Amino acid sequence: MTRWSRYCGVLAFHDDAVVLVREEYPTWGGEFWNVPSGRVEEHESPAQGAARELIEETGLVAAPEKLQLLSLVTTTHDEGESRSWNYGVEVASTTLLVDDPDGIIREARWFARGEAVELLSTLPYQPLAEPAVAFLSGRAPPVARWSYRR
Repeated sequence: MTRWSRYCGVLAFHDDAVVLVREEYPTWGGEFWNVPSGRVEEHESPAQGAARELIEETGLVAAPEKLQLLSLVTTTHDEGESRSWNYGVEVASTTLLVDDPDGIIREARWFARGEAVELLSTLPYQPLAEPAVAFLSGRAPPVARWSYRR
């Protein structure tokens, strides 16, 4: 039986700055900067999950219907398959407030695109890093699809 997991992420912009969150990843040996992201709950659409994760991890508010789909990532592994919907949104506020119920977010901060690309490039997990870096670098087509085998 194939096990499915659903995840979401969101690149939130204000002018040309993008917000990233510093998260603890014990399995990867430390803390890394990432886009606000997490698991889509059973009662949520991917866009609703992304909007919720954005609020929890940064305090920024964006209505699910305002989120623009940037990429869909499918990762196949021995236990099944996971899908991740990644969105982009322009936000009005720059005020950040971390209220992560999971307790893994250490801080949220605004970065210029180039600096965000450098930080995201250090993530040791390609399905998280590569689509965001490609979009921020202008190398990803609209609604890009990514596939990985782990």
